[in-house]
Amino acid sequence: MRNTLLTLIFTLTLFTNANSETYSYGSLGYTKHVAEDPHDENGSTYLSDPEDNGMLVSYGFGDRTGNFAMETEFSYFTEVTQNLTSGVNVDVSTLSLMENFMYAPDLGSNGYLLAGIGLGFGRTNVDTSYSASGDTFSGDKTQTNFAHQLILGFGVEKYEIVFKRSDFGEVEGGKGTSSSGGAYAADEFDSIYNSISLRYKF
Repeated sequence: MRNTLLTLIFTLTLFTNANSETYSYGSLGYTKHVAEDPHDENGSTYLSDPEDNGMLVSYGFGDRTGNFAMETEFSYFTEVTQNLTSGVNVDVSTLSLMENFMYAPDLGSNGYLLAGIGLGFGRTNVDTSYSASGDTFSGDKTQTNFAHQLILGFGVEKYEIVFKRSDFGEVEGGKGTSSSGGAYAADEFDSIYNSISLRYKF
């Protein structure tokens, strides 16, 4: 672990001292959100990994030196609705801040490859809606988790197509007292987004 951190610091120093291309970018993408391993806080399991589609809007800025690029990226994953089990729906949305570290070799004809990882934080809101046999509950919870993502893409001049798998860890919805007076246990799942985006650099 120590050697990895020293290597990262050395790499960042090279970025700072070498001539580099500085850029900003905006992107718009399509996501498939996966509520992986859904269950409640008491351990009761739900349906198998429900999915829903949404949108992704990002803004970032970075530096590219030779075959390496480092970026700071802000993203908003629009609200999606997941049916965790019968009578339980959750609306999920996420704001994230990531530092991306990428290998970006030229491929000729102004094209280049993108491959790397991102590390950062995600702020996820989970809004729960429950209804069964006349008993109802609604509540939400916002949490901030460590996050990471895998990145793969291709660029030509100012345009890039980027695939990302972004993992925001285990999140949970609201909990409390239902309309019948019973205790409602929080719903939990691993929040994962697979996305494909078109980026424009400027």
